[in-house]
Amino acid sequence: MFKLYARPNAGSAAVEALLAECGAAFEIIDILRGPDGTVPRSYLHINPRGEVPTLRLADNSIMTESAAMMIYLADLHPAAGLAPSVTSPLRARYLRWMLYFATGVYMADLRMYFPARHSTEAGHADAIKAKAIEDMERDYDIFAEALSEGPFILGQSMSAVDIYAAMLLSWAPDVPQLFARHGNIKRLYERVAARPLIAKAWARNKMP
Repeated sequence: MFKLYARPNAGSAAVEALLAECGAAFEIIDILRGPDGTVPRSYLHINPRGEVPTLRLADNSIMTESAAMMIYLADLHPAAGLAPSVTSPLRARYLRWMLYFATGVYMADLRMYFPARHSTEAGHADAIKAKAIEDMERDYDIFAEALSEGPFILGQSMSAVDIYAAMLLSWAPDVPQLFARHGNIKRLYERVAARPLIAKAWARNKMP
């Protein structure tokens, strides 16, 4: 059984949804921040950065980094059909977009929501946030063009990328405006969120 250390409406949501879609046995352990914003000291022995998600594997080893977990889990459960095989011509596209969201959009989200963390000067926060929003809009424009008619980034079949993208879409600075600008992104999100197991994970995480 997997143990997913999570926090509602955090980066663990997509991993939780993927585990459910894969039919994997897993337990969720929510790691909540205290009034001062810190995580329990005991959790730092599991993940010294104090971040979620963290995934404890069957052999008791630890994984961090949500995109890595999703690539690993989708490969581990091929029957779920959430990742192209390593010999598939779609594999390169799959990996490209998974890392695109992990290293681009996700990082822009963090700069937008927590700009003060990204400078030693408090006065920089507003500019950091503004640039993060600008970067995110550019990155979604690029994704929308690549998605085309989709309905998913690999075509007709949903993959782990679409689940990851849907989680990040829900954190966009202005979701209605983003969906109005890119109807294909809106359709992708709605298809992902409508899947019963994902809808259950979204509800637990208080996501739209």
